[in-house]
Amino acid sequence: MQNKLLAAKAALPDYDRTKLVPRIVHLGFGAFHRAHQGVYADILAADHGSDWGYCEVNLIGGEQQIFDLKQQDNLYTVAEMSADAWTARVVGVVKNALHAQVDGLESVLAAMCEPQVAIVSLTITEKGYCHSPATGQLMLDNPMIAADLQNPKQPKTAPGVVVEALARRKAAGLAAFTVMSCDNMPENGHVMRNVVTAYARAVDEELAAWIEQHVTFPSTMVDRIVPAVTPETLDKIEHITGVRDPAGVACEPFRQWVIEDNFVAGRPEWEKAGAELVADVIPFEEMKLRMLNG
Repeated sequence: MQNKLLAAKAALPDYDRTKLVPRIVHLGFGAFHRAHQGVYADILAADHGSDWGYCEVNLIGGEQQIFDLKQQDNLYTVAEMSADAWTARVVGVVKNALHAQVDGLESVLAAMCEPQVAIVSLTITEKGYCHSPATGQLMLDNPMIAADLQNPKQPKTAPGVVVEALARRKAAGLAAFTVMSCDNMPENGHVMRNVVTAYARAVDEELAAWIEQHVTFPSTMVDRIVPAVTPETLDKIEHITGVRDPAGVACEPFRQWVIEDNFVAGRPEWEKAGAELVADVIPFEEMKLRMLNG
């Protein structure tokens, strides 16, 4: 894909992609993640010499997205739509892409247990947390959670996969990683902490205590309008770049990312790409809701 894009009217990854290190494993390679967190990482690599790369994972569904990404050397296009013109950026920060049901769960867990992994981030939609929105607590009677608890070494849910990866790191004497939700729901970090620790307690009290001591769950507020990709969207991207990119996405120019600065194993310098690192995300969430409601 890179060679085809040389004549394209798009910003290309002109940094050395071989120097990227997959320090972040991301669960949920969907359109929003591609247009949001992927762009921040690409800006850091292109403009600030960051070596933070991604291992992208889909657990359930999205097989085609991972296949398409692999077919084009883990490159994909993000087009920004404005009233004046469309501009395109080819994102190059993905080092690896896996699907739990195609590549095998073991390959996903192995990637999460690589020593350099510092963050596991998620865009799995609200239902992926298997929690009760009313209470924020894990639903232990959720059929998928119940199935995972019967066989915790072979989990299918995101909470189950995160806990099994942490259990393996603990057993191997490896440091914990930070778990960062990037889903659009209030206090997403608190929700993630609730479901992970509740699941871990149901598996192993000692493991749950280790997670509570060593893992952080920063909340984030994310904002960018990313419409559903249509054939027309891909036609437009192809018109700009000269390449048919089935993994491409289009979005509005505006983007915002507010992140609770609470990481146990380091983080990228997201602030250099325009993110806001704060002690408390809640005021920003309230401001966003008031503006939406207003």
